[in-house]
Amino acid sequence: MRLRFLLPLAVAALALIGCANAPAGALTLDAALKAPTALPPIVDRAAGIALQSCTDLIAVLRAGKDLGEAAERPQFNAWADCLAVALIADARPAPGATLDVNHAGARLYRDLDLAGVASSLAQRKPAEHYRLQDFKFDVVTLLPLHAQLQGNGFIYTLDVLALGDFRHAGKSELLVRFTDRATNQGSYHRRSILVIDAATQPPALVATDAMDVLRAGASAH
Repeated sequence: MRLRFLLPLAVAALALIGCANAPAGALTLDAALKAPTALPPIVDRAAGIALQSCTDLIAVLRAGKDLGEAAERPQFNAWADCLAVALIADARPAPGATLDVNHAGARLYRDLDLAGVASSLAQRKPAEHYRLQDFKFDVVTLLPLHAQLQGNGFIYTLDVLALGDFRHAGKSELLVRFTDRATNQGSYHRRSILVIDAATQPPALVATDAMDVLRAGASAH
């Protein structure tokens, strides 16, 4: 395995400075994050779902509806950032985190429990609870807010988008975009948004899919 461990401290420092000056709510750590536009329509007449915009998607989830097979379609990847933007807009400030964002990429690689994360790695899981570091990758690249693993015909990317209290439970949480894509001429490609308890004590970091968080009605708290 070729390990590339990179820590551009200037970038991490800017994120921490932003935390001190940020208004009430989540601290956005990805300056490029925004609600996507020109989204591919998703229609499932049997389930009574017709999505044309981020607003449609969030309304359906906050009504407690399950998207079913619609969320498994390849075009749904384009909708993932709708979930992130909605959760950030409704978040409360993080009350304090034990996870240092200067090393978030390395911590996700080492401690994220993948048992509750939909991914192609589930086919090769070594145990009931498993982590990225349990697999052999050809290349591992770790940055403060980013982790990328490549090998066995796949590339896995985790990008930390924000820090806040997204479930209104009085906990510090990371919002992370997880991309799982085949590079061996396969068609598998899945993108999801994860809410991860940043205050969890080592070793495990537990993730919840953003769609589940929105269906639970965080905005009602």
